[in-house]
Amino acid sequence: MRSLLRSRLLLPLALVGALGCGEDEPEVLTVELPVVARVGTEAFACGKTYTNVGTTGTTYEPMDFRVYVHDVRLVTRDGQEVPVTLTEDKTWQHSGVVLLDFANKDGLCTQGTEGMNASIKGTVPQGDYTGLRFTLGIPEELNHGDPTTLGKPMEDTGLHWNWQSGFLFTRIEGRTQGLPQHVMHLGSTACAPPPEGQTQGTAGCANNNRPEFHLDGFDVTKNTLVMDLGTLFAGSDLNVNTPSTAAGCMSFPTDADCAPIFQRLGLAFGGQAANPAAQTFIRAE
Repeated sequence: MRSLLRSRLLLPLALVGALGCGEDEPEVLTVELPVVARVGTEAFACGKTYTNVGTTGTTYEPMDFRVYVHDVRLVTRDGQEVPVTLTEDKTWQHSGVVLLDFANKDGLCTQGTEGMNASIKGTVPQGDYTGLRFTLGIPEELNHGDPTTLGKPMEDTGLHWNWQSGFLFTRIEGRTQGLPQHVMHLGSTACAPPPEGQTQGTAGCANNNRPEFHLDGFDVTKNTLVMDLGTLFAGSDLNVNTPSTAAGCMSFPTDADCAPIFQRLGLAFGGQAANPAAQTFIRAE
């Protein structure tokens, strides 16, 4: 009798244990998306000189190349977007933001750091993924904060305009035959003063300038992201600058030098409508 009672007590406990162990937790896929920088067919590197850049085939000597991205998602075969949980390393990735940094201290690249980052790291549930999507820039909820309190990779004040306009989403600079410095600083513009009762931030920006990139057919186990300055500048004369404007493009809505660059980012500019399908800056290989 005692043995039978013991069996009856232990059997439910054994079943509970078996059921608990049998609950399958979702399998996690660790992803590391490589990103390479190029100028046309050549790998980007500080200290090099590139030829045949832009509409006049000028030379281009890099001075900086840094890009923020966020809202990284993979796309399943049936079209569902799955957010990538970015690895928090607090150097290149923090608060859902990644800084891609292709510039060291070689050549004319004296403004950034020795460190470089050319990948996006994170995790997603296991799945059949056939596409990649992400947004260039800093998300709105962080864009107008104090960079000195946000931690790396957002604490660098060299990648920040001011509290009203926020961050430089890209800092791409170089010297050409005609200009000692050509800049491509993308960021939000036409930003209103802070809301009533606040001393910092903005009541909103007319031009958010955050292009979104959709790369269909992207295989996370095989493909590489390519950011190509050759295609970004393909419609620009980098030897001249529109008088009374920034030396290159600083995203000002009245700067004609921005028009061909914004087109290649798929962004609206002036009377030019946004056309994400026309972007040529970023591709997959």
